[in-house]
Amino acid sequence: MTKPITSRSQAMDKPLDASSADPLYVQLANRLADAISSGTYGPGQQLPPEARLMSDFGISRVTVRQAIQLLTRNGQVVSRRGKGTFVSRASFQQDLSSLQGFQEALRLQGIEPETELLEFSASAGRIDGQLPTGLNLPVRLRRRYCVDGEAFAVVEAYLPAEAEAVGPVRAERLSVYDILQQFLGLRIGRADIAIQCAKPKNRISAELGLPPRSHVLLMQRTSFAVSGAPCEHMRIYIVPERYTFRMSVPGPMQLASAIQPAMVS
Repeated sequence: MTKPITSRSQAMDKPLDASSADPLYVQLANRLADAISSGTYGPGQQLPPEARLMSDFGISRVTVRQAIQLLTRNGQVVSRRGKGTFVSRASFQQDLSSLQGFQEALRLQGIEPETELLEFSASAGRIDGQLPTGLNLPVRLRRRYCVDGEAFAVVEAYLPAEAEAVGPVRAERLSVYDILQQFLGLRIGRADIAIQCAKPKNRISAELGLPPRSHVLLMQRTSFAVSGAPCEHMRIYIVPERYTFRMSVPGPMQLASAIQPAMVS
């Protein structure tokens, strides 16, 4: 059973108490949690390496790793292979109960992300094998989203041929739904959305600055105009620690009966 991290005020330089009822790893986790809460280690800042914590507190590597695992489970830190352990940054949210774009969801939280246009092609969608069959969406737009200089999402959007006239300059700053509704004059009637944990291709990992064998949240969305015609398909690769999807449903949610077997590709 996992012991909770308490909010006791504890100095990082105070020795751990071997006679305490709390295991040493819980005591260390509390010290680090207090240091995070007090601002000693701010969001995105790296915690001391394992070797230093072992030396400072006279504990084993196993004890240090148990403490870090506890902090990780509580969402306070994130470990990056080969780089170290860092204080978690603020998590962003998107409500799936309403039809809103990715960029709009961020702005509603007071966040104006930095965007970088990675690609604007008039024809890449015609030869992209990841585009669902039957969608005539040749324009491919790829963008990277950053907050505080750190990448947290890559968006790949496929749009109708008419979107080529938007051009790369406007494509860098306009949201996908702005392009569809304001520039192309389309009204969005509905969207089909699927979210899964996925292992990204090497290009996506590099663009997000992720270590090898990392996973991302992959959100796929196909939007339909009020006429029923598909007018957009999007894939969003998101660093999992930075994003939460929320949804309100009426009545009890029958999760077990809703589970479908995964399609093997």
